[in-house]
Amino acid sequence: MVVTYNQPQDTVAFLDHYRSSHAVKASRMPGLQNYTWGVVEPLDGSESDTYLVAQLSFESKEQLLAAMASPEGMEASADMGELPHDGFAMHTYADA
Repeated sequence: MVVTYNQPQDTVAFLDHYRSSHAVKASRMPGLQNYTWGVVEPLDGSESDTYLVAQLSFESKEQLLAAMASPEGMEASADMGELPHDGFAMHTYADA
């Protein structure tokens, strides 16, 4: 799963909450094989509509969905409401 977060109005508050709360909760989801995230830096130095990208890897889409339905997944999902963001998108893909 790839999650992209739009530029927040307060990047300091967003990053502080993401690091101290959301990333901690998301990392506890069962079956999570790998979790990476980072602040976007366009190669050409321009500004981006996207502020942060997170990638969470699971063995299958079914395991991802089960993880999101778990107590840990529901806790991470609920935390999205506390994260001071200005929108996000969630996507899945399978390795080709």
